[in-house]
Amino acid sequence: MPTTRIHHLNNDLLSVTTVRTENAWVITVSGEVDLDTADPLRLTLEAASSPRQPLPVLLNLRDVRFGGSALVNLLLRARSSLGPDRLTLADPAPRVIRLLRLTGLDAHFEVGPRPAAARAEPDSVAKVTYRP
Repeated sequence: MPTTRIHHLNNDLLSVTTVRTENAWVITVSGEVDLDTADPLRLTLEAASSPRQPLPVLLNLRDVRFGGSALVNLLLRARSSLGPDRLTLADPAPRVIRLLRLTGLDAHFEVGPRPAAARAEPDSVAKVTYRP
């Protein structure tokens, strides 16, 4: 599957890597998603929800170390703007699954395996650093 665009947004506590392929957006999140760090993920989800490019979004949450109300808020906004058919939570960390269960949202999100496109070679991609 050819990659058409990859970019990387990060701050000290959160890293968001986006791969846009012909078939989907693959967004990989690692670190802590809270009120102070959520902007890179928010910006990425807003870009992926563009009606000009109505591709499915695979949100890889395997390496999320912390997620609280800010993560829940971002997931709900993404589901609202993308629609439930376009958003899949790929390989969420156990703490993310627990958060979704505690909030009663686990039944409202599709959960799938880790996407193969998220394993792109990091040396071959252009990177953009987000600085608040």
